[in-house]
Amino acid sequence: MSIIYFDHAATSYPKPKGVIEAVGQAVNLGNPGRGGHFLSKEASRVVTDARDEIASFFGCESAKSVIFTKSATEAVNLVLKGYPWQTGDHIIASGFEHNAVYRTLHFLEKTLGISVTYLQGDEALHKENIISNIKENTRLLVCTHGSNVDGTLLPADIWGGVSKEYKLKLLVDAAQTAGVHPIHMEDDHIDYLAVPGHKGLLGPQGIGMLLINNKETLLSPLIYGGTGTFSELPDQPEELPYRLESGTLNVSGIAGVHAGVKEVIDRGLKNIQKHEEEILFDFLKQIESIPEVSITKPASFPDRLPVISLRVKGLDVHEIAVILDEHYNIAVRAGLHCAPLAHSRTGRNNEGALRISFGYTTTKDEVNTLIRALKEIINGLLG
Repeated sequence: MSIIYFDHAATSYPKPKGVIEAVGQAVNLGNPGRGGHFLSKEASRVVTDARDEIASFFGCESAKSVIFTKSATEAVNLVLKGYPWQTGDHIIASGFEHNAVYRTLHFLEKTLGISVTYLQGDEALHKENIISNIKENTRLLVCTHGSNVDGTLLPADIWGGVSKEYKLKLLVDAAQTAGVHPIHMEDDHIDYLAVPGHKGLLGPQGIGMLLINNKETLLSPLIYGGTGTFSELPDQPEELPYRLESGTLNVSGIAGVHAGVKEVIDRGLKNIQKHEEEILFDFLKQIESIPEVSITKPASFPDRLPVISLRVKGLDVHEIAVILDEHYNIAVRAGLHCAPLAHSRTGRNNEGALRISFGYTTTKDEVNTLIRALKEIINGLLG
């Protein structure tokens, strides 16, 4: 069955051939750092090569500061739960945060007495708004780089500039921008970067990364255990990446995301952006001619990601998604997209929206098919 895929904000599809091959080859390797035989050493080489490539791709100062996780969500938790908080500390976050950040911050508020200020809408786009909310006890800035709801693109470089100027730390959630939009940790003054492997980086699910450009703060691990090194110590080692990587690594996932990063490099970020922008604006031009459809405009307009949330007057977005799937083989996503904060600025955060998200493999013919399908659904159900 041929599927027309518009859910790239959830995961990339289809995976490149090189990614699939890399995953398959790595499955039969040994345990990295857990032996001196060939298969173990080969697994270690796969991991080391991936760290080097990923650190370079994101402008991270050291490959040893690339921490492999199972997801960007785990990477976010490593920072927010591992940071050396003191009761009463203050955090500034954007109002576009995914539940990966929002729920973890809520947990800190309940358990540690941390206070959080959320910058709503375009407040999060301007330097003066960030600065005006800094308090004496502010210790961390948290900023999603791109909204998974409406495509708002937040200026990580501005947040980074503020964090450097005021001697704070910055965590950036790059779930929607890694492999889609340029990110350079050193240039943008990003201390912590949470990255999924399976979205814009085209890798398999179950692999993510935390990249660290901050040697001053020692994060506490989420998980304690074997690291393959410093085994004589009862305490978790302080050296990265071992401090934050207990247990056997997902070598096949690491090999897959490394292959995905190389695919992104080969395609070229500028080419990826150009193609996705062309697809996005072709869709917008057509969808805006349908009077029953309303679109949530990103706060950063015209700068944006290839993600659109829409509603159809008189129709339930979940029903539309089911019809698109069952009758047209078109994959979209309906609901809150695990981001109620981003939906709240529309005043319809309980209803959610129909999300259309594009990728490098999306074609104009597929966009035309989606437009025809939406028109047929609207005419059939409302006509």
